[in-house]
Amino acid sequence: MHDADRLQAQDAPDFEHLLDRALRSEEIREAVRRTDGALNAEQLRTRALQARAALVATAVPEYRDYLQLRAAAAESRPSSPPVPATTAASGLLPALGVLVPALSATAAALFLALGFGLRAVGLPSGFADELVDAGLTAAGVAAAAASVGLLWMLITAARNRSAAEAGGPGGAGTPLAEAYEAWQQALLERGVLPFLLGLLDDPGRKRGPGLTGPGVSGPEVTGPEVPGRE
Repeated sequence: MHDADRLQAQDAPDFEHLLDRALRSEEIREAVRRTDGALNAEQLRTRALQARAALVATAVPEYRDYLQLRAAAAESRPSSPPVPATTAASGLLPALGVLVPALSATAAALFLALGFGLRAVGLPSGFADELVDAGLTAAGVAAAAASVGLLWMLITAARNRSAAEAGGPGGAGTPLAEAYEAWQQALLERGVLPFLLGLLDDPGRKRGPGLTGPGVSGPEVTGPEVPGRE
């Protein structure tokens, strides 16, 4: 098998994500219900992972195109890109969001305890009042810092979710993202779905029927053909 036809280690999570998506699809769920649970989702997933090499072989041309574009994109990237100023800020803000509320809350508890303690023992009320005021101020700072930290976390989570939904590697609409989507679609339609449906049609079958693609031999898939093997 050509090296580019094998699923690279960094793409294994993509294969598993696609497999999980197929298992959650209505088509597979309906097939599982129709067969009265002869094979459940976990059993199907295990069988598909065992046949991963054969399934990947059903989308070899699309996978090669994706690897070539990914390699070209990696070569065109600067070796040591400048770090934007926002990167340092994004790392500092979460730390401050944790430290400032904690320190302010500690200070507030200490000042309030001392202030009310002095009031309780009847010492000069002016100093006690100042401690209580300082404690209330520190408590306000802690609450404000905690609110800002929570807001920053929500904004960051929203940005990350938007980036994840934007598409495949390289951003939506780029040749790399389109090649990634083409590979995923081919793998789903020619490999994963036929394999899962074949298992459900015949739960005793160890290999999935109906897989087609370059290097795949026959209806009983054993993996890509090896030159010289009969």
